[in-house]
Amino acid sequence: MDDKMVSLSFSMESNKGVYALLLGSGVSYSAGIPTGWHILETLCGRLMKVQGSDKANAIEWYEEKYGKQPAYDEVIELLAKTSSDRNGLLREFFEPSKDDQEHGLKVPTQAHKAIAELVHDGFIKVIVTTNFDRLMEQALDALNVQYQTLYHDSDIEGMRPLTHAECTIIKVHGDYRDMRFKNITDELKEYSPELKGLLKQVFNDYGMIVSGWSAEWDTALKHTIRSVVGRRYSWYWHNFNEHLNPAAHEVVEFRDAHVIVDNRGADIFFYQLKENVLSINQNKKLNPDTLAMKISRLKKLLTQNRTIEINDFITSETEVLIENMKSFNANEKRKSSDELVKEWVPKVEEQSRELVCLLTVIAYYQADSYKDLLISSLERLTILSSGDGNTILLKVKELPLQYVFHSICMSLIKSKNYLVLKQVITKPKIRNRSYQSQNFEWYMSPNRGFDDMARYLEVNSNYYLPFETIVMGPFLLKNLLGIGIWIDEHEINATYDVLGLLRATHQQFRETVKNYHYGRFAYKQDNSAIKDFLSDGREEGDEWEVLVLFDGDRNEFKTALKNIVEYIRTLMIGPAFMSAHIIESYINLE
Repeated sequence: MDDKMVSLSFSMESNKGVYALLLGSGVSYSAGIPTGWHILETLCGRLMKVQGSDKANAIEWYEEKYGKQPAYDEVIELLAKTSSDRNGLLREFFEPSKDDQEHGLKVPTQAHKAIAELVHDGFIKVIVTTNFDRLMEQALDALNVQYQTLYHDSDIEGMRPLTHAECTIIKVHGDYRDMRFKNITDELKEYSPELKGLLKQVFNDYGMIVSGWSAEWDTALKHTIRSVVGRRYSWYWHNFNEHLNPAAHEVVEFRDAHVIVDNRGADIFFYQLKENVLSINQNKKLNPDTLAMKISRLKKLLTQNRTIEINDFITSETEVLIENMKSFNANEKRKSSDELVKEWVPKVEEQSRELVCLLTVIAYYQADSYKDLLISSLERLTILSSGDGNTILLKVKELPLQYVFHSICMSLIKSKNYLVLKQVITKPKIRNRSYQSQNFEWYMSPNRGFDDMARYLEVNSNYYLPFETIVMGPFLLKNLLGIGIWIDEHEINATYDVLGLLRATHQQFRETVKNYHYGRFAYKQDNSAIKDFLSDGREEGDEWEVLVLFDGDRNEFKTALKNIVEYIRTLMIGPAFMSAHIIESYINLE
């Protein structure tokens, strides 16, 4: 199965209602519904014969006769004068005859039925279509789904808001039962302000799945898409083959759309998508311990040294997380920043949990073999806050990187793999274009706005280190227990304290961060973890493996510790003096 299809399936399942559809005539092709252009050609041909001409090209005849491109409403008006006559004229193209019914034509296709199931279960709420037929409505009726159909400006004026309607179908060219058609030729370059505004809202607020639309003739629709610069969610473009026509290629490039190639058509594409999404959803209900199963699978792969499968596994999980994080719009203005931070942080934590635990397991058991995978995973997550938006909300979008980084480092400390720890702290490259010139150690500093973000979660709190106290510490305790590395909260807290000390000393050594806060160990009453850690260092002397972080030079480590002691003594709080005393006992060792 196409990796992009897998990514779309997981993203749609975990983000109900954030994907909308853009459907063209290709979706109704297997139902025997002719394309809009074919219908127009047929009607022009009939008009031509009525007027006694037999030219080979009916469209060219119409343009020569009337001096303009044919438009639906005008051609139909020439052929049928009354409303009932006009409906009768079009019925043969869209409604099944007895013979059609026997052959399964002009009735909802497998694609329409699959889409209706996704709508019924809440995964899709908005459908934009260029089609005149009513097959989508019929498929929804069969499942008793309530929907609103919009195909004229007057419909838009009285519509229910998209977020409140169970389903909204926007028929940009009209409906065959309504005579207010829009021209499908490239003569129509702009929609009405009402329709254009609605479409821009859809294209900005939703991820789009495009199928059956060639983009060749719909100039107004292409212009509307290009007028929307927001990238809140990803776009997916289903295509019959790998070769996009120039018009489709232009839209794909503009939207950075993911192209899913499936030459079996829209029926199989939407059936497979529906099956994937519903299967993922059902598995979650039946298997609440999905994460435990993934960890078990990963451990088995590690013992079997199945490198390719492990890389694919982690890459897929990373892609899913990155895709899911696109649903968080840092330009969101519907609520205040403190409301959004409180709403987003738990969701981001849940989205991050699986990748965090999987990478933590790899770092503990086989960091040497997979250090490049650990580093590349961190690098990929540096793009999460790319773009503009509210500074505080952008920090929330960076949380998965912080979670993963802290958890990997914790695991490396627990396994005493300080060489890989050094590489994880220093080697990742920043892919966020705004910060590519900076070093990774600086980029991961809690001082880079994360304390400010954490204060939004507990507005009246007065913590010295709000990010560590409110966000990171609780996350680690909640998510790292139960994966077979730490047995209780005491072990996790001890490892976290050591991580704080090592990050502070290493940054002192490399001088990569200015005004770095020194970790919660400096503020804690219980500093037994730091005391035990430095006691091990005294016993190991110059052979202590931790010294690899300081190029093997114990004096450099001591110098960094002295700088920390100087800072700690300025805090003027009781626990800080105890921390300073413990560190000094190591420094003064001859």
